[in-house]
Amino acid sequence: MVSAVPGGRQRPGAPLQWKALPGATLRLIIAEKPSMGRALAEALGLPGRGRSLIEGNGLVVTWCVGHLVEALNPEGYDPAWKAWRWDRLPIFPEPFRYAPIEQTKEQFEVVARLLNREDITEVVNATDAGREGELIFDLVYRLAGCSKPVQRFWTSSLTPEAVREAYGAMKPGEAYTGLRDAARSRQEADWLVGINATRAQTLRMRRAGAEDGVWSVGRVQTPTLALLVRRELDIRNFKPQPFWTLRARFAHPNGEYEGRWFKEQDGQTQERFATEAEARALAARLEGRPGKIRSATGRTEKKKPELLYDLTALQKEANKRFGFTAEGTLGLAQSLYEKQLISYPRTSSRHLTEADALKAPHWIKALAQGQLTELRPFLDELRKQWPVKLDKRFVNDQEVEDHAALVPTEKPARGLAGDELRIYDLIARRFLAAYFPDRVEAKTTIITEVIGSDAVAATFKTNGTVVKEEGWSAVDPPYRRRKVEKAADPAEGEDDADEEAEGGLPAVKKGEAVDVASLHPKEGKTTPPKRMSEGDLLAAMQGAGRELDDEALRGAMRDCGLGTPATRANMIETLIKRAYIERKRNVLLPTEKGIRLIQGLPAEALRSAELTGSWEARLERMRRGEETRTTFMADIRGFVASVVAELQDAPAPQVHGSPCPTCGQPMRVIPSTRRGEFVHRCMPCGHVEPVVKTS
Repeated sequence: MVSAVPGGRQRPGAPLQWKALPGATLRLIIAEKPSMGRALAEALGLPGRGRSLIEGNGLVVTWCVGHLVEALNPEGYDPAWKAWRWDRLPIFPEPFRYAPIEQTKEQFEVVARLLNREDITEVVNATDAGREGELIFDLVYRLAGCSKPVQRFWTSSLTPEAVREAYGAMKPGEAYTGLRDAARSRQEADWLVGINATRAQTLRMRRAGAEDGVWSVGRVQTPTLALLVRRELDIRNFKPQPFWTLRARFAHPNGEYEGRWFKEQDGQTQERFATEAEARALAARLEGRPGKIRSATGRTEKKKPELLYDLTALQKEANKRFGFTAEGTLGLAQSLYEKQLISYPRTSSRHLTEADALKAPHWIKALAQGQLTELRPFLDELRKQWPVKLDKRFVNDQEVEDHAALVPTEKPARGLAGDELRIYDLIARRFLAAYFPDRVEAKTTIITEVIGSDAVAATFKTNGTVVKEEGWSAVDPPYRRRKVEKAADPAEGEDDADEEAEGGLPAVKKGEAVDVASLHPKEGKTTPPKRMSEGDLLAAMQGAGRELDDEALRGAMRDCGLGTPATRANMIETLIKRAYIERKRNVLLPTEKGIRLIQGLPAEALRSAELTGSWEARLERMRRGEETRTTFMADIRGFVASVVAELQDAPAPQVHGSPCPTCGQPMRVIPSTRRGEFVHRCMPCGHVEPVVKTS
């Protein structure tokens, strides 16, 4: 403990103040970022805003700048490993070695000196409360050669109250040994797979004639790329098929409505005709014939409020509503967190704990005092019903691991503008809506029957929806995508199949007569799958692996998917930087290089989500102390050795393009002088053509 005593009188709820005793030892607190370090210092009563550290009252607060330490490249272990050669693979450094990142070396040296200062006897790990934060601290602590006792500071909010509460409930660092082992194992395993598989695949491509460029392969990036490539190939291979539908407009004394022809046959519903002639023939048989209401049914449907946001859900919603990238949304949420306005953003939970629920009234009070004036009518309504507790659907300790769902804090928002305000508004509305009742919709289905001139009955279906009670959706309105007449790229458009019209329908009863006002066949075409938006890819990454046969792997992937909420945005940007995918408006497209990598990669384990599922399941067991780091890493080395051998033994991939228009010989696909682009080159005659992009 720190040799200090509380100094001076304390106002109720005021920051704690310490007065160091003569010869007192100090406690060092290491945060993950400068803004977080300063928030901790302020909450704990330290004066000043130092550039690299803040010291006083028996404490020293300093910070990393994200990662301060990185793993050495292969040549850092052995100069012979700099050459990319088959006889140098696989590369297995033992032990792993690290060095300060050059751009932030000065801050590393500040932290390292403090860790080894004689008057500092205890260290507090106050990096982000999760696997990556644990790794950031551990690498700095070990590289600095420190062996002083460590306390773990763990919080989901940077408000002064939350900081002081967490500071008084710290646990010894040994309590997080499993988390630390899992963090180190994940980092080292990714290094081993990335370095070895990338070099092996690059050598393999060079053997096929693609002499230049690096063909990067990774545990998460490659199966993520495979999701986009499979979708793109489905689109390219799709053959549209024409079809026709038949719509009828009916006149009833209480109003007109439209229905779509359908037929039940062999337990299936048929709504389309294969030819225009069939649709027009039926229309001709029904022309001028009377109709009647075969059935008119109504039901009430209740929709519960949406679960609270985790990071991935927030990123998907912001992409859908505003076109924000995943990385952009994460940056905005991080800024709001550092301003103490929302809880920790890198969360994978959509629930709160029982302890969180007790704090919720303070969050509601902050919303009432903040700048979102349009929420005040709902807050006034809630105040009239108070006390109101959150439904158990939102509060479940078993569903919260490291951090609870994203919520506003007890600090009122003032002065927010632009994109930050948009993200805060989403989080605030989703939280507040949890207190409101179900949305109630009245669903009506009308089946209209028309007896044709051939005495055969034809049936038409009409659906309508009327919102009877908005409930929670008045607070947090569901997003409605604007309908467009035609997409610029048909492959990126919505499904052309007509949707049933929503809205109020005339009051009708079974057996009532109606007139057939008009009949109109309509041509349509089957459409390919949509290209993925960033939100679509995030959802696919989150759900990847659910189709796996192994139940344990499916369980691991249910919670983890490809990557983590904290890393998925960075993975998308990495794929763009490596010229495997490109962003076009709000759509992500694989490049020719990305398609060639996935099509030509023989190691199925590197394309599948199964590898990540297996690793995440084992890393979770390691976090709980049920698996050893030694066993896991030995298995990873065995896997890497087998992948390198498979890539070396596999036939060289085909890199031939279309026939040369000059001499007829197959042209070869090779990198151009512009980074990330490729050309077709005919080696016999030298003819060059650009690779045609479908995007």
